[in-house]
Amino acid sequence: MHMGSELRQADSYSRHPTLPAPGPLPESLTDRGLAELFARTYAGRYRHVPGLGWYRWDTTRWRPDEEDTVLWAAGDLVESLALSDPLDRYSDAALRRHRCRALSTTGVNAMLAQARSAPGMVLNAARLDADPYALCTPDGIVDLRTGLIGPPDPDKDLHSRRTTLAPRRTATPRWDRFLADTFGDDDTGAGTVDFLQLLLGYSVTGDVGGQVLPFLFGAGKNGKSVLLDVLLKLLGDYADAAPPGFLMARPYECHPTDLAELHGRRIVVCSEVRPGDRFDEARVKLLTGGDRIKARRMRQDFFSFEPTHKLWLLGNHRPEVGTGGFAFWRRMRLIPFERVVADGTRVDNLADVLVAEEGPGILAWLITGARRYLCGDRDLTGPERVRVATAAYAETEDHTGRFVAEACALDPALRAEQTGLHEAYRAWCRNEGVQPLSSRALAARIRETVGLASPRAMVLSRQRKYYPGIGLLAAGEAA
Repeated sequence: MHMGSELRQADSYSRHPTLPAPGPLPESLTDRGLAELFARTYAGRYRHVPGLGWYRWDTTRWRPDEEDTVLWAAGDLVESLALSDPLDRYSDAALRRHRCRALSTTGVNAMLAQARSAPGMVLNAARLDADPYALCTPDGIVDLRTGLIGPPDPDKDLHSRRTTLAPRRTATPRWDRFLADTFGDDDTGAGTVDFLQLLLGYSVTGDVGGQVLPFLFGAGKNGKSVLLDVLLKLLGDYADAAPPGFLMARPYECHPTDLAELHGRRIVVCSEVRPGDRFDEARVKLLTGGDRIKARRMRQDFFSFEPTHKLWLLGNHRPEVGTGGFAFWRRMRLIPFERVVADGTRVDNLADVLVAEEGPGILAWLITGARRYLCGDRDLTGPERVRVATAAYAETEDHTGRFVAEACALDPALRAEQTGLHEAYRAWCRNEGVQPLSSRALAARIRETVGLASPRAMVLSRQRKYYPGIGLLAAGEAA
């Protein structure tokens, strides 16, 4: 090609530039038309969760759009709209006016207000993080029943939580040494470690059928904080620390935003137990059961979800227990931490060291525990060390149980007048220096003890109510 022809061609390009490919156009120049176009364009990248807000796909999970990138994406969509209609449905002037309005804050918000309920854009909170047998990791989705990892699918894997790293089946000598130093390297220690792997594995799943409350108890410098710090660092936003006093009785009602933080979690650590703290037993039963939870985030609507979390309590003090009873104590698993690490053998920032050196292997160890539980090894009663420690706690803190054991007799042939038994109980509490239960709570506990289904099952005689199957011991007979 001659130089002259090249110059003529270049001049032709400058006078007649190549036009970009025509952009998209909505079906109608309305907020709804833009909302439909947004849904078609971004269904694989954004979803709206009622009560929680916008979420965006992040290679392996749906994560909250805390940076409001959805607003900029909506603006990008408007800027990409065609400036002329090849089908001559809209005039160029109408398209310019529509574009100008749609790029305003009002226009973008109007588009998103309708798009969030468009087909394919709604992700119900009850479906988010609801698969109890899946664990989202940076490498993909782990099936906790098999340990296999599969590729993530934004239409099927509705996860918002993710571990900080992926599991690897590698040796964990430092982790094994830490557990042996914490619980002992004898048969008793090995039994505790085996139970701990099962209990932690169960906790990594979204299965809540075990209905247990593990309590890591002991003085300082014994490994309990390191253990839970490792979990928090490995599990990412599957794990979280609860607000102080989360399970303790408080003079004010819990804000529903506290409960919203349980959504999609697997492990929630409750610490900062202070001397004199008292369990909120109704709250413990609610949050360690399987009942649906209703909550809301700040400035958001209420939403409901099935629980997937397990609460783990740790402390140097044992909280007081008021009513107690079978429904409370069957949940408790007190795991004693009795071995103190000498100052000369302590490793600073041990949790960080364990995760940095053996994190993938430790996560694989947890997944093995989950597989054990899901494949049928579901006995969470614990070894003798745990059972004895839990029973001792119950005997010490269950004041109503002690009253029944020391001041009453249980026999089908006996019966106790309600008012007299309550007066005897309050007198016993004064002598023991403990806070008595309310009359209503005591009545519920005594009915539970003697096996009455409701107050209507009590014996009525001469306008007095009697508890069947229990009687007060005479002064000389009381223990």
